[in-house]
Amino acid sequence: MGEIKSTWEIVMEKLKQTKITQEDRERFRQEEARDKAKRLFFPYFQGDQRDWDNLKEEAKKLDEEGVKELLNLIVENLSLETLSERYQRGLEVLFGKEGLERIEELLERYRKKQEVETEILKEELLQGFEKKGIRGSAISPNPRVHPRWNRVMEEITVSFKRELRELLEKLPLG
Repeated sequence: MGEIKSTWEIVMEKLKQTKITQEDRERFRQEEARDKAKRLFFPYFQGDQRDWDNLKEEAKKLDEEGVKELLNLIVENLSLETLSERYQRGLEVLFGKEGLERIEELLERYRKKQEVETEILKEELLQGFEKKGIRGSAISPNPRVHPRWNRVMEEITVSFKRELRELLEKLPLG
């Protein structure tokens, strides 16, 4: 008859047989960096943490992968429409006054581009109405009903988020 083994012993034997590959290690490292970045990002940018000096110090402790993940979280979660006081403060702490100004300039360009595209779509709708014989100064078409609205706005957003990511990567952290 064979030896009776506990579940623990069986698990330990199986673990000895498995080897962690370089890919696994890299994946674990990336997950750890993302978790560290999340623990830093969410309390300050979306929570109620107010110790802004601590944000600066903790950001300096992040390795290259952690910084990359922090920047990704900022880009993913930042509203291109308006910059809340919380985001303004957090971005200023991380990138300085000059960095914040450059980010605000980019957001202003986004809003202007959005306005221009909205007017173009509105004009296309007006022309469509005129072709159908609908005219007058009281007609103010809603550009959001234009068939291309979602695609155009998505293209603008993707483009500006890419620009924002590139900008943040160039700005010195801390």
